[in-house]
Amino acid sequence: NMNMNMNMNMNISANSISDRLAGVVLLAPMLALNVAEPLRYVLKGLSFLVPTIQLISSSATSSAKQYRDADKRRECDDDDLTVSGAKLRVASAAACVNLAAETRASLSDVDIPFLCMVANEDVVVKNEGSFELMEKSPSLDKTLKQYDALHGLFCEPAPLIDQIQLDLLSWVNHRCKH
Repeated sequence: NMNMNMNMNMNISANSISDRLAGVVLLAPMLALNVAEPLRYVLKGLSFLVPTIQLISSSATSSAKQYRDADKRRECDDDDLTVSGAKLRVASAAACVNLAAETRASLSDVDIPFLCMVANEDVVVKNEGSFELMEKSPSLDKTLKQYDALHGLFCEPAPLIDQIQLDLLSWVNHRCKH
């Protein structure tokens, strides 16, 4: 279950395995979406009635809105497992919306070190969720990095991809030394 997996990943606290983790990296995290609360409940109901109908238009299915590097965009478009250009299935959209809402409600439980990397030009997720994580998390080691990038941070062309990778590796390497 996608909801359970994400919540387990985000709700790592002192009562679980946090003493064994050096930290986590969040890339353009889905902590907030542009979906009104009433629509969340409509989606949930429709997901039980017609879960597989492709009904929901979304920027999440547009590779052009997610990946700036043409070669990486083409690679994603050519992947048989990628949903591209199609509308999202009702159950998939409902799962994403519920996941974001449930995870966002637990931001104050995130007490481990984390690096949150945000794409300023993201049209898939709302970055306010990341900013709220920075505000609500009691972690004493939290870092926010913002980039003039699309949602697929690792699908940006050079030199931006080089900076993104350097920032991530530097953050991870710093925590591995301790």
